[in-house]
Amino acid sequence: MKIINKKTLALSLALSTSLFASTYEYPQIFKDTRIMGMGGANIAVGGQTSSLFYNTAGISDIPKEYGWEVDLFNFNIAVGSNVKDFADEMDTATSTGTDAEKTAATLDVTEKYLGKNLHISTNMALLSVGKKFDKYAFAMMPISGVNINAKTHRGSGASGIFEINGLAYSGIALGLSRDMDDQKIFGVDLQKLSVGVGVKAIKYKTINANLSVSELIDDNINDYFEERYTKDGSSTVMDLGVKAELFENFTAGISLQNIGSIAKESTTSEIPMTLGLGVAYKHRFDRSYFNQYQIAIDYIDLLQGYSQDKDIIKRTRVGISGNVFDGWLGTLGMQAGLYQGHPTFGLDLRMTFLKLAYTSYSEEIGAYSGQDADQRN
Repeated sequence: MKIINKKTLALSLALSTSLFASTYEYPQIFKDTRIMGMGGANIAVGGQTSSLFYNTAGISDIPKEYGWEVDLFNFNIAVGSNVKDFADEMDTATSTGTDAEKTAATLDVTEKYLGKNLHISTNMALLSVGKKFDKYAFAMMPISGVNINAKTHRGSGASGIFEINGLAYSGIALGLSRDMDDQKIFGVDLQKLSVGVGVKAIKYKTINANLSVSELIDDNINDYFEERYTKDGSSTVMDLGVKAELFENFTAGISLQNIGSIAKESTTSEIPMTLGLGVAYKHRFDRSYFNQYQIAIDYIDLLQGYSQDKDIIKRTRVGISGNVFDGWLGTLGMQAGLYQGHPTFGLDLRMTFLKLAYTSYSEEIGAYSGQDADQRN
């Protein structure tokens, strides 16, 4: 196995953090693997601790009979399709030869990947805990992660040869929901009504750099990169959510996330307050194979907190999921959907002490759906 040196790893991470001017990606924290397989739609679905990041009212649907829902070491990683080859080639270019040879080789690599987005993101929760009581439900998830993208540029002007932006973060998300009495609003009966409130306390480091060729081949870049190109900050934001059954098996939800915004001082990495709506249909059968399915549609950011664009399709999520098998050995689930207009697919295996999941999706980094999709797995 080839070992990538520390300098190349640091650059590869930095170069994957791109929320810079030439991309229009929506920065966010914690993308749940299973939910992304379902097109990212979850506002009206709920039922797990990760509902903290979609609709806090959804934690009311954690099954009471399961007792405490505890997940250990929840680690997700998404890697763009160009990252591995880029890292290998950049490692070779910056590691051998004279400075002139390194410069020439580095320029060749950057020219080859001109216009291609380079992305790495990770989410990690060492422990997540949730429980449904009689009328209340509680969820807690300490989180950390990094979201990095980059693109190469031609020449060495003000934008350098690499434009880099990103966000590394750590903190905790807490949520509490309560089941309410049935209500009738505008003639619509709201059953299984729940409301939720959450808080996220986040410390973060924003990354914003334009690296020249000389910096890329500099063996001492690790010594000054953090001081020169990163800034520390912290944010505490609130979340509010409502969820209810409108008809049998048909639910709707509304979620206000990140009130106050995260990293709002950053023009490239801000995670703004967003208002989202969702609907879902769930059905369950009394059998072990294909015993349940759910269909969901979400529209996020009604208030257009993401100022990168105004594209409607980028803000739309559609998904379907179901159990292929559900028995004492464990549960095998499958998901599919459309995320920002691009297809998604996922598989997950859940056993008592082990959960494995794989998801394939594309992030739209263009100003509208279909302009510039970045495939991620």
